[in-house]
Amino acid sequence: MKIVVLLALCILSLQTLTFGHAGVPDGPHTQLPLLLRPNLRMDPGAVVVVGRYGAQDDVVASALARLGMQSWLNNATKRILFVRPDLKLNVAGINGMALKSLRVTTMGIENAGAENQGFFLVSVGGPEVNITTKKLNGELPVQFLEDYESKGWAVTTFVEGIPQQYPGSEYGIIAFLPDQSYLNGKTFGLVANGNKQLGALVVAGNGREGTLAAAVCLRDILNGTRIEGRELLRELDKALIWMISGEGQSLRPVVVLVKYTGEDSAEIVDIFLF
Repeated sequence: MKIVVLLALCILSLQTLTFGHAGVPDGPHTQLPLLLRPNLRMDPGAVVVVGRYGAQDDVVASALARLGMQSWLNNATKRILFVRPDLKLNVAGINGMALKSLRVTTMGIENAGAENQGFFLVSVGGPEVNITTKKLNGELPVQFLEDYESKGWAVTTFVEGIPQQYPGSEYGIIAFLPDQSYLNGKTFGLVANGNKQLGALVVAGNGREGTLAAAVCLRDILNGTRIEGRELLRELDKALIWMISGEGQSLRPVVVLVKYTGEDSAEIVDIFLF
């Protein structure tokens, strides 16, 4: 125990000697990971936005999504240590203020300034009610397409190039779309220059029920009560591992297809890794 404390103090001393301010160097090689840097505020860690034209159920869904993101960030160090016990010294040297500020998750109405406010942007609500979701929809590997028969939206997958549609208001998705496919030293420079966002999460459905289902599943995956869907948790945790260790991390898009089954309950229909 004494050795761990001593080494942690050495890391903190190195922080003070090497970085006297919160600046982040632009070079690809950095001496300290993001969460080990002194006097660095990182809030908000995540920004949850609900559509300007969203219904009350969308507001409830955004609150559930916020709870999920807060659980994920609040339990970050314990979970990362379980997965990567070799990072014990890095975790011991984490800057308390930086970690506390990273745990901040804000919630509000969609706006043009929401991008790059947090490390993660969470867009709640389908393309019909949320302009941010509509904008991201074209970049998603699983998309919302108009279903002309039902005159609504249908979640559409393209496995092996063959489209398969899931019409009905009860279907929805949780989609993680990385802004950068690989986190490394260059990412520090991007963060310092205002390009803070590492990825976006779309929590949306064909209708209100599908959006609520996506939010329920996101909350349960991120707070650890649902084992199914851990592929999403693993991809998100890679960003935290990069912040703690500085190690390069490859991020993959992942989509969780969900279905509303009742009040505060939903099932996972399928999971897609790209």
